[in-house]
Amino acid sequence: MAQSLTSRMSRLAISTRNIFTSSLSISKPNPSPILSCSSLRTPLMHTNILRSLSTIPKQQLQQTRTIDITNNSPDFGATSTLPPLLHSQRDAENFAAFVHANKHHKVKPFILKRRRHHLKSYIGNEKNIRHSPWRMNLVCQFAHGLTVPEALKQLMFCQKVKAPLVAKVIRRTANLADIRDGFQPSQLEVSECFTTHGTHLKRLKIMGRGRSGKKLRRFSHIRLVLREIDFPTKILEATSINQKRKWLERLAIAREDYEKARVEKEELEELERLAAEVAEKQRKEKEAESAK
Repeated sequence: MAQSLTSRMSRLAISTRNIFTSSLSISKPNPSPILSCSSLRTPLMHTNILRSLSTIPKQQLQQTRTIDITNNSPDFGATSTLPPLLHSQRDAENFAAFVHANKHHKVKPFILKRRRHHLKSYIGNEKNIRHSPWRMNLVCQFAHGLTVPEALKQLMFCQKVKAPLVAKVIRRTANLADIRDGFQPSQLEVSECFTTHGTHLKRLKIMGRGRSGKKLRRFSHIRLVLREIDFPTKILEATSINQKRKWLERLAIAREDYEKARVEKEELEELERLAAEVAEKQRKEKEAESAK
């Protein structure tokens, strides 16, 4: 996967982690530089981190600003080593804490764009809808940029006649993602959702004073793109600590749904294997009886 953070931010995050490890090992017998989700709820979390960094000598900061390649711990500063779903909730909380502590470091847009380029996406469409494209776009705006569960929730309460149709397209595309790669709806977001003009029908428009004009019976097409959610990037782009907390909660839900689907898939494969063995055994018994 392409690199998703500059080397400067990577070195800073690793140095911060090494500094916390060295400082906590003096006061506690069992050092743990990991910040839990409860620490994220305190508004002064990032202030305490920066305050602790200010008390460390400048020479020690300069010495620790290097990446330790031999270290087996994950690199929380470079999202190139982090999968979109992350390894565990503990790693996600660590990553969110370090990103929030170093939020003054901005990431170049082309780096995030390069990372999004490697995410999987699924295209869905619905054609020849007897509805105006302009009015259909008003419905599509409710779903654009949201996760699939949130988009379906918005469309459920949308008082538009074509809102159920857009929800149907989203469910169908999410089902396609589940069939192909096993992605659950909580792992997908609506990357694109807009309407284009279809083939309009020309009709006669009766006007006053014996005149006539032309009117169009408008048709529209829906284009939908569901993309895999890159949770490290979402946490990185979140501007406030509350937004980071929400993305951590969504990550926990997505991981839980993924694990449930994986267990169900394994159970189904095991049942299919047992059914195939039973069928093979019955076939052999029939062959043996027919041979007698």
